Amino acid sequence: MTFGEKLTGLRKREGLSQEALAEQLGVSRQAVSRWEQGTALPDAAKLLPCARLFSVDVEWLLDDARDWEDRTPAAEVPQGTETRSVHRGLPWYIAGGIVTGAGALGLVTMGILSAVYPAVVSEAPTGVEWVRVYTGLAGFLKRYGVEWLFALWAAVALAGLWLLAQPSIRRREQTASQFSSWYAAGVAVGLYGVGQTAWYVQLGKLRDLPLLALFLAAAVWCTVRQFWRLGGEPDETRRRQERILTLLYTAAQGAILLLTAEAGFGLAALVLHIGVYFLCVGVMTGWRPGRRKN
Repeated sequence: MTFGEKLTGLRKREGLSQEALAEQLGVSRQAVSRWEQGTALPDAAKLLPCARLFSVDVEWLLDDARDWEDRTPAAEVPQGTETRSVHRGLPWYIAGGIVTGAGALGLVTMGILSAVYPAVVSEAPTGVEWVRVYTGLAGFLKRYGVEWLFALWAAVALAGLWLLAQPSIRRREQTASQFSSWYAAGVAVGLYGVGQTAWYVQLGKLRDLPLLALFLAAAVWCTVRQFWRLGGEPDETRRRQERILTLLYTAAQGAILLLTAEAGFGLAALVLHIGVYFLCVGVMTGWRPGRRKN
């Protein structure tokens, strides 16, 4: 087995793209491509870092007569690597679990109170032909003026989700995913805006139509750009899997949009949009397709 075949196998085993490997070794992607194609070999200064990165020895890498089964015990991935990685993220998981739990408890408590003390609030602004009636949780929040408290608990829960996502986000450089969290955020914001303005348009506020079109254009643009980025991933398996997850993410955000446009959800829709966003970012940046233990 040649050096290029070994390097390609090791790189895919770790779920790294050529760009990510090149960045970690301080070389260009073209250099990594030439190594894998067998048209060039790394110089001595890059061989040792490359071997250390994949926990193999240099001699095994350069010896074409030795296959995967011929690696020495020293070349195996050290025992406990995964455990140490989990331990490093444990404080984030503990803090995130506590904060998320507190926020969720606050939201659930307000939901229970809205059931115990039901309220109906109607809204009929002067000069318009529509009347909006709030019942359930929305009516409770408006009746007692505690919308700010609901938003506070939602913010606490989202902060907890952010903490939970940190270990995965901090592994982004290792996963080298082409998934952009910024474009994903743009999709969430755009579709939330579409849902809210669509609701107001249904109530007769036709002056919001240009704003609806603007939000829709932003969401479409971010979606197209996201899939365009994923098309540049050289690993075919990874590209297909990330596209599927991105499609599911977009569909989930679209479903929340439909609920918002139909029922006029405000804060609840915002919480759902942001929650789905953090879930997707955590999965996409922490998931390493193709990785397997030896």
